[in-house]
Amino acid sequence: MVANVAATTSTTEPGSSVVGVREAQRLQTRARVFDATVAEIGRSGLAGADVAAIAAAAGVSRGTFYFHFPTKEHVLVELERAEEASIVASLENTEAGDLMSLLTLLVRQMLAAERRLGPVVFRDMLGLHFSATRPVEDELGEHQLAGFLIAAIADAQAAGRASRHADVGELAVIFLTGLFALLATGGAASRPRDALLDRYVKTIVQGIEDR
Repeated sequence: MVANVAATTSTTEPGSSVVGVREAQRLQTRARVFDATVAEIGRSGLAGADVAAIAAAAGVSRGTFYFHFPTKEHVLVELERAEEASIVASLENTEAGDLMSLLTLLVRQMLAAERRLGPVVFRDMLGLHFSATRPVEDELGEHQLAGFLIAAIADAQAAGRASRHADVGELAVIFLTGLFALLATGGAASRPRDALLDRYVKTIVQGIEDR
């Protein structure tokens, strides 16, 4: 039995190494295509982003782009997923105390993402939620951020700080949809916009806590 295992290992290890190298190369190519797409969208916007320019910047063929991503929109959806994971991780490590504090922190994290990604990429990314070109398999309710908010509102209900009759899933989706719309259509970062976002959070929380 030991001899058979050794023989199997000796014959499969070379193949496994080759597969491992190919997979690493595939992931590296995919990362280059992803980064080149985000950069091109940052320069030209989603509508103006040119796949040929993306492929040239990534050092691949046009077909290689489509091998990794069906559309430019898929790149932004994946970027949003990564940003959401980062935001949720930050919120989970913060003692918010109440819904008002938690949602205010969430908005601040979204604004930090806007500064990090740049306004063009950020607005096109959020604008996809209101566009027919968003990948059809993507739903807002499936987002990590939505899941986090659903749990937070449910905790508030359990603590008696929110109406027990409200649908937590609907509340989370309503808050995020409104927030995304404000951020995607608003002007540049400014005190008036910050004040508007603060009022939005206050209004939503008052509605959630209205028993």
